[in-house]
Parts: sequence; C-alpha cells; structure tokens
Amino acid sequence: MTEILLLGTFHFMESSFDFYTDKVQDELDHLTKKLLEFHPDTVAVEAAMHQQEVVSESYQKFNLKDLRNPEKMRSETLGSIHMFGQTCPITYNNEAIQIGYKLGKLLNLDDIYAIDEDIDLGESATKLMPFLTDTINELNKNTNRHEKDSIIELYKYYNSAEWSKLNHNIYIRANAIKLDGFYTGVEMNTKWYERNLKIFANIQQLAVKSKKLFIIYGAGHLQLLKDFINADNNLHLVDVYQYL
Repeated sequence: MTEILLLGTFHFMESSFDFYTDKVQDELDHLTKKLLEFHPDTVAVEAAMHQQEVVSESYQKFNLKDLRNPEKMRSETLGSIHMFGQTCPITYNNEAIQIGYKLGKLLNLDDIYAIDEDIDLGESATKLMPFLTDTINELNKNTNRHEKDSIIELYKYYNSAEWSKLNHNIYIRANAIKLDGFYTGVEMNTKWYERNLKIFANIQQLAVKSKKLFIIYGAGHLQLLKDFINADNNLHLVDVYQYL
C-alpha cells in the first residue's frame, strides 16, 4: 500500500506574498521541515505530464541556494512550460518550485513528476461565470487572509474541509444550469471530472513504484482527489494536518 500526503495549495503567482524575502523564505523553510517528516520517496507537482521533460530539466537546473538569492529569483527563470495552449516561463514564485522542488532536493531525489492533464474547461466555464457570482464571492470572502496570515495558517485553511466544500459547491451549483436548453453546467463538469480522473490515474500509476508519495496540488482539486484516493484500496491518504 502506498501512503499519500496530498497538500492543497493556493497559487503563489496569484498571491500578494513576496516570496523572495527572507521572512517568507523562513516560513517556507518551517513548512518544508514539517513535510520532510513524512519522508516521501516520490514528489509530484501540478504540471502537464506531456511536459515531463521540461519539468525534469527545470528541476536539474534548480539549486536550493537560489531560494536565498532574491535578485536571481526575480530576474531569472528555470525554463518555459506549455499548457492550456500557452507557453509560460517557469518562475520562482511558484509553489511547485518553492515547496515541491525544494523538498525533492532536500531528499536527494533524482527527479520530480508531473501528473496534471492538459484539459481546459472551455467556453462553458466562461458562459457560466455570471450565474455563479454569489457562490464564487462566498468562496473568496476570506481573500484578506493573504494580508495577515502566515504561510502555515494559509495552508491549514486551504486544506480544510470547509474550504474544499465551498470550492466544490461552485461545480455543484453550475451542474444545474442550462443555457438555451443545453446542459452547459454538465458539459463544464464533464471536463473538470475528466481532468481530475486522469490526474488520479497518473497518481495511481506513480504509486505503483512508490511507498510514500507527496503531492502538492491546487486546493480546488482536493475534494475529488481525496475521494478518489480514499476509494482505492491500494492507497492510503494520510492526514495532512500531521505535517502542518
């Protein structure tokens, strides 16, 4: 049986934190030390599987010393990655780098694994947004946490059952919406579930060669990924709060 530590995360590039300061790096050091207590033999991040070569190259280029070099982190990248029809630089204000890559290097792992599936929710999501404003506002009502909470406090919040339920409720509410007689909400959710099921398939395949698997992933995926992992008798989802 493979133990899995699934850490839900907010996306660093969308946060008001300055991840290049000593203060924030100290907080991330504290978080990483706690995660090290899990002793994973494999680390997986939210990047498209078809970009594994790029992920591997950027991981080899990454050095732990970079995290104490704010000038380098602000001015340099670790390459570029293609996903959702766009090519984007691999910058240091990225949770995969600051936590996933860092953990890998501290554990002397040879590589980091990409497990995402390159599926966009498409036009359906755009059409549905005006009908989901109240639900989205409810989810985002605590965005001021980024102004006052520590890194650890934020991770405790984003990994809570409360936040996962609020986020998943967007998809549940969307599911009932028809536009012009068409199941627009169902179409969006079909793509969302397909993406998460394929992510889970990638996790299952990776778990075959792993005893302890650490995954850092956008917290919006937690509700589904937890359900899938808990339903697989070959996997054991550990309590993330033991390491926060």
